[in-house]
Amino acid sequence: MKLTDLHKEFTAYALLERCLEPTTVEWYKGTIRCFYNYLRRRVIPANLDTLNTQTLRDFFVHQRLQGNSPRTIQNIMRGIRSFCTFLVKRDHLSKNPFDGMEKPKIPRKLPEFLDEEEARALLRACMDRKLFFKSQYYRDIAIIAMFLFTGCRLKELLNLRLPDLNLDKGYIKVSAKNKERLIPLNETVVEYLRDYLKVRPERTVNNVFVCTNRRDKPLTKEGIYNLFAELRRKLKLHKKICPQILRHTFCTLMLRGGVNIRDIQLLVGHADVSTTARFYLGCDERQLKSAIDKHPLNI
Repeated sequence: MKLTDLHKEFTAYALLERCLEPTTVEWYKGTIRCFYNYLRRRVIPANLDTLNTQTLRDFFVHQRLQGNSPRTIQNIMRGIRSFCTFLVKRDHLSKNPFDGMEKPKIPRKLPEFLDEEEARALLRACMDRKLFFKSQYYRDIAIIAMFLFTGCRLKELLNLRLPDLNLDKGYIKVSAKNKERLIPLNETVVEYLRDYLKVRPERTVNNVFVCTNRRDKPLTKEGIYNLFAELRRKLKLHKKICPQILRHTFCTLMLRGGVNIRDIQLLVGHADVSTTARFYLGCDERQLKSAIDKHPLNI
């Protein structure tokens, strides 16, 4: 049986039964397409017989020789492994060809983040801009504040709807990856959101953040990245500015402010506290030094 036919079955399964996000399904398709291209260039038939451990090993060696990083290869492996697991469940394969195959070792890389001074400068740079549209000015300030004060994900911010806001009680409901959670808001970000909502253009879509020109559309991720690029140029920052780095910034600043790791996990929506600890406990030497100095036997 051709792998392309089975892959269509896998795509339907991922969308309808596992209810994965369309973007996630597209990512799966991209990893498997990469494997198909490898087979085609070597005139290897794309069928179940060629989906074996040796062919996969050769493919991953080829990926490394092409200059792909261990992390990229591990991501490709994860996508193809899910496809193979599906084939085993549906009895198309008797054994998963990934069984016994080791993952490439990835050097541990601590997350990048802005320090407190840089974070303040970013918000200040956004407030110092002179824009024709008042709604865009206050919208952009609210966006930067949302990232810095809540640690929300990009998709959570773009998916935020007007009914998800409860500014009187000081919280919002965000959703992404088929999960929802409540995020408490401090008074600062509440005020920035109120300022924006006063001048938000009337739209038929009920997304909180919308295009401020005449288009009746929600804000896109391209619009967010254009804002980041403009602010980075304005600040002449060597560091990147992106949603993930601002999320790391939120977590690191909260940790430095004395918030415990469990509370940070709940605020940012990590499924497991070990994920939060792995990312952030190792990235803040000052916090660790402060903690060890509190040992009761210390003189």
